[in-house]
Amino acid sequence: MRLNGRVGQVLGPFEAGIDLIAPGGAIDLFTPETTRPNINKLGIQTSPGTIILINNVSIKVGKTGIYELDETVNVKSLIFQDGADADTIVDFIY
Repeated sequence: MRLNGRVGQVLGPFEAGIDLIAPGGAIDLFTPETTRPNINKLGIQTSPGTIILINNVSIKVGKTGIYELDETVNVKSLIFQDGADADTIVDFIY
């Protein structure tokens, strides 16, 4: 994981069904969980058709292979349902 102030990036591959934001996950910013900041903006570059679960809501990445969440939504869970390859990039602001 790379962090620059409040901006971060993690690179694939990611295992299927693993929550990247859970303790021990790829985006484990702080422990214990009660002190973990919220991820407010999110950008994902991955293979088109990849299924992502964000806060337990299923999202299918479109044909561009890019998904962006620019709204202020507290992302508490980020899971690649079937995993993601080494070319996957997750950018976030917290």
